[in-house]
Amino acid sequence: MARAAKSKKADPVKDAAVEYFAARSHNAWRKRFHETNPTERAKPRMRLRGGVMVDVNKPWASLHPKAKADNLKAAYDAYDAVKRFPNDRDAASDDVHKSWMKRNKSDPSQPKALFKPYARLPEVEKDKDRAHVDRMIAALRAVSPKKTPRKTTKVRVTKTVRIDAKAWARLDKAARDLSKALGREVTVAALLVAGAEAVAAVSKTAAKTKRA
Repeated sequence: MARAAKSKKADPVKDAAVEYFAARSHNAWRKRFHETNPTERAKPRMRLRGGVMVDVNKPWASLHPKAKADNLKAAYDAYDAVKRFPNDRDAASDDVHKSWMKRNKSDPSQPKALFKPYARLPEVEKDKDRAHVDRMIAALRAVSPKKTPRKTTKVRVTKTVRIDAKAWARLDKAARDLSKALGREVTVAALLVAGAEAVAAVSKTAAKTKRA
């Protein structure tokens, strides 16, 4: 018995980038079309999509599913081109153009002059393919999960002072004597801190005097 074909693993970033690309590409095209053809703003623009004639002069949200499918196919082709040639814009654009010719070879409304190798296209047509590449790169940046910088935990650094037995004995006696004189307990640690602060103060004063 033949093994069942494994389903493709879902790629949420890819799907999100394709939807982002397709919606913005279509709406951007429609905006430009209205700017250059103001009299066509409210008129249907019928095109063959998926074997049926549909009006492509509609915003993405209300576009016919057949027309959306064509835009989504273009988006997937742009995604594949960017993945194949992540560091070569023109190679990716060439790939986008090849995919466009395959998708539109049966559409009689497309100019026959565009069905030629990418290298032989005029720059204005090459720029349309390059725009697809640039828009897909922007789409991937927009939908990719943002990396949250790790919070660095501040570590308190403590220094250890080593004191020999004789010095400790003298400090201990001094602490006991001072405790008796003051009528309250004074620890060796307190004496060490007081001594360090006194040395720091004297050093600071000496440094100021030297600069003066």
